[in-house]
Amino acid sequence: MKKIDVFVAVNILLFLVLCVFRYYARFIEYRGIEHIEEFFIYAGVIVAGIVLLWWVFRGYPFPALPLVLLEVGIAMHFSGAFVLVDGGRLYDTLLLGIRYDKYVHFVNAFCIALLVSHLFQVQRIEPTIINSVILLFVVLGLGALIEIVEYTVVLTVPQNGVGGYDNNMQDLIANFCGTLSFLVLRASIGRPIRGQPP
Repeated sequence: MKKIDVFVAVNILLFLVLCVFRYYARFIEYRGIEHIEEFFIYAGVIVAGIVLLWWVFRGYPFPALPLVLLEVGIAMHFSGAFVLVDGGRLYDTLLLGIRYDKYVHFVNAFCIALLVSHLFQVQRIEPTIINSVILLFVVLGLGALIEIVEYTVVLTVPQNGVGGYDNNMQDLIANFCGTLSFLVLRASIGRPIRGQPP
């Protein structure tokens, strides 16, 4: 069994257990039973996304580190919904003047950039400036897909808890900063970005 198989199986099981024993009840408490379709939209998209990613990428070798870091990002996401701070969700809490939600976007964008960089490396795509820009756009595009799902919720679920335009743009800015931080870190620890391909 490959590391990616274990990673996907653990996360589907974790997600389903949390849905049954915690997330469903927490969602009802926070949003109300009248908005339960929002819960099922998110749950369905998450499970489908996990299975799709597993199916597409199971042929690639993944080291443990990127998967462990991605698991940290996933744990941050679940904590944002489950952990209560002063009677509200951790997601809505300000840390150093920034909503916790934006830290989750930053960390997850960093982790996705690491995974995409690994896929580039497996395919022998050199870390040139243009390829780094492409990596940045890939991660931003994936983040934009999440925002499209949230926008669909805004259009279809009355009184949803997604937030408005400012929230979407701040999410994308956090994704940009997370990806850019990965590129800067990668360049500084031994995988320099080359100006020209060899």
